[in-house]
Formats: sequence, C-alpha cells, structure tokens
Amino acid sequence: MRGRFFSGTYLNQVDAKHRLSVPAAFRETIEARSGSKTVVLAPAEHAPCLVGYDLTYLETLHAQVEQRFAGDFGPGRGALARTLFASAETIGYDDNGRLILPPILRELGELAGPALFLGAGDYFELWAPPRLLETEGVDPRLLRTVRALLQAKGA
Repeated sequence: MRGRFFSGTYLNQVDAKHRLSVPAAFRETIEARSGSKTVVLAPAEHAPCLVGYDLTYLETLHAQVEQRFAGDFGPGRGALARTLFASAETIGYDDNGRLILPPILRELGELAGPALFLGAGDYFELWAPPRLLETEGVDPRLLRTVRALLQAKGA
C-alpha cells in the first residue's frame, strides 16, 4: 500500500528563493495518486497551518461539496466552496521535489525557515514548527518528535 496515504514527519527548509522540497515519501504518494508532479496547498480550515494534497483529493473535495448540497447553490454551499477552494494553490514541483511557495501561502503558513510536514492520511499538514509547538492539544509524542527533528537539523 506504499504511496497511497501521507504518513510520517519531515522537516525541510524554505530557502532564500522561497523554494521548499516536498519529502520524497510525500512525492511518491502524490504521484501514485494523481500521476502528476503537482501538489495543492491551502490554508487549513481548523488549524494555523497549511494543508497539502494531490489533484485527485481536490476532485474528492469537489464531489463532497456536490453531494452535500445536491444542486443547492445557497449561502452554505458558497461559504464551504470558498473555504475549500478560494485560497487553494496548485503548484508543480521539479524532479528534486522543489516547489516555490507563493507569497500568500508563505504568509498564511508563517513559513520563512523550517517547514514541518506531517502526514495525515488523505492529506498532509505543513506547519511553521514554532506555531505547532505552541498549539494546545497537540499530542506530546508529536511535540517530542518535532523538537528532536529541530535539534537534529540545528534549527
């Protein structure tokens, strides 16, 4: 089942040119699921981070909106659609997995240095490590893992 879901914790660096490498395991999942070297990044709905996924998951989100609202184009549908799609950016990455973070996503994700990738099954989260470390309710084991990664990379 390798390549079907996002799992693991990785720490990469946003460089001076705003490039960020997507971890190889996540690229494998993206390419296995969508057949492309393209990731979708968007602000998370309920956490101070970004979420990332492949193009097929974007299609799944659209289908969920269609199913939930079944032809109802009222304010509820509009609000959900804006939340899911208005700030989503489709970004290609090169053969080394590098993408360039758009300015608005850098700002919304507070990503100017280390960037923490957290697998979450169908999607992944992209955090500024200090923001995750100060977020209440995070599993203490994950916090220890993040601190260890930061220490190992000298961040």
